[in-house]
Amino acid sequence: MAEDAETLSDLSEVVKEALSRRGVLNKVRATIRAEIFHALEDKTVTLPDKPREVFLASELIREFLQCSSLNSTLSVYNDENGQPADMTVDREFIGGELGVNVQDSIAGTSSVPLLVLLVKHLLDQKEDLENALHQSLYNNRPDDLDDA
Repeated sequence: MAEDAETLSDLSEVVKEALSRRGVLNKVRATIRAEIFHALEDKTVTLPDKPREVFLASELIREFLQCSSLNSTLSVYNDENGQPADMTVDREFIGGELGVNVQDSIAGTSSVPLLVLLVKHLLDQKEDLENALHQSLYNNRPDDLDDA
């Protein structure tokens, strides 16, 4: 009897590892979480309107999940966030609202998630500020350091 339990445990572990390697296990877990959320969700409660920045952040996350093909995660995210399965706005609208250029004419940006473009934009701004500060400090150093 103990031998049967051990064999079943070994088989279970092998199947779990195989499903994990193929990426199926995470999808199954996400589907189970979504179904549990559906079962517990009270459909009679209406969610309050979101502030503009929360709406835009939510759409950035949705677009990132779509571009990354994280469909199971997106399904759970939409359900928990009270959003429809399809995005209600397009990437040009979101980019325009955030001041991020998303035109396809810029090489390679049409397939890059807006969230990544926004992070890159912020990092570029930070680097520009650091360079300007460094240059300012260099230009405003005391004259006696120039003679050294």
